[in-house]
Amino acid sequence: MSISGNKIFNKTVKSWIAYDAGNSAFATTVVAAFFPIFYLQYWASPMPELQASVYYSWALVISNVSILLTGPIIGAVTDLNQSTKKSLTVLTLISIFFVGLLYFVEAGSWLPALAFFVVANYCFCVAQIPYDKILTKISTPDNFSVISNQGYAWGYFGGGLLFIVNALMSINPSSFGLASQAEAIRVSFLMVSVWWLIFLLPLLFNYKDSKNAHKSQNSIAQSVKNIISTFKSVYKYKNAFIFLIAFFLFIDGAHTVVYMASTFALNLGLETSSIIQALILVQIVAFPATLIWGYVAANYGDKLVLYITIISYICIIIYSTTLSNALEFYLLAAWVGCVQGGIQGSSRGLFGKLIPQEKAGEFYGLYNVMGRAGAILGPAMVGGLLALYGNVRIALLPIAILFILGGLLLTRVKNEIA
Repeated sequence: MSISGNKIFNKTVKSWIAYDAGNSAFATTVVAAFFPIFYLQYWASPMPELQASVYYSWALVISNVSILLTGPIIGAVTDLNQSTKKSLTVLTLISIFFVGLLYFVEAGSWLPALAFFVVANYCFCVAQIPYDKILTKISTPDNFSVISNQGYAWGYFGGGLLFIVNALMSINPSSFGLASQAEAIRVSFLMVSVWWLIFLLPLLFNYKDSKNAHKSQNSIAQSVKNIISTFKSVYKYKNAFIFLIAFFLFIDGAHTVVYMASTFALNLGLETSSIIQALILVQIVAFPATLIWGYVAANYGDKLVLYITIISYICIIIYSTTLSNALEFYLLAAWVGCVQGGIQGSSRGLFGKLIPQEKAGEFYGLYNVMGRAGAILGPAMVGGLLALYGNVRIALLPIAILFILGGLLLTRVKNEIA
């Protein structure tokens, strides 16, 4: 895919950014907000809340282990067969379908709800591999960081906008012609599916894979061989692999905060309305904050952004042990909103500068796998400590260690341009 002229934000780049505004609705409305809340209070209502929280944690582990086992292969296949667009489309449509199925799951049916969520979350995460790869096809390394942060910023805006509508529906369902809060939340899952599909369309129309595609009848086997060859040549891509290990460590904490925030708040005794308001605050703060991080990354480097956000997350985790009321949770949410887009955008932008472009799918497969592999450890730690001690404050503290180790290893990444 060629880049037209010197214009950074051409039609294809804008279409790529638009997709983030669509799939972020899943991350916000489903993952961060309504699924964990609705799961605990509606689908898993017959069982104790702590037990339901443990099952939810392990559902995340299952989803992320699946990503760990298949992500690099899927990424390598897109390199081999030039099937980036097709892979993104198929995975996104599957996720959209299973999100929509959540509308039909009745109260008390916690197992089907978890199963549909696991499939939707798996496809959402794996679709990120071809999506991230497209960044390297539509721009140049010097613009990766600013475009990456723009993607996350508009993702927060788009996902946040739909979430505000969904939140208002859940707070006052009768104003929207709905019978109850439960019906409003179920309808919200359908709305996420439609919203995501709409924002997928511009990228489908405006991005085309290379015409130099060569089909392979043994593409999976060949992809595995390519991955093994890459690992055997690790010395050639030293900075990229050092970064991947650091990323594995520090992004674990960021993902765990997103996935477990609502569960954490509910276990502290906060009202559902307070949690929803805090999540709206995250979206409102994250949009301008992520745009600012993009400017900082473009002018002062991605590593500075990552150092600042890693230190901030450590402070956030320490602060979370002191929470006792909704106001303090709002402050925590605003703080997370300030740094979340920065750590995500600059990680993706920096990694794009460290990898060989002809292996972008393979490397972004590894990148997303390392991110999700870290997300196995975090929820597993939280779920295990919750089961042992029943104290959510204790369960969150060890995550700070992962941020510290990731930040220290990041100092070993010697340059930003491959």
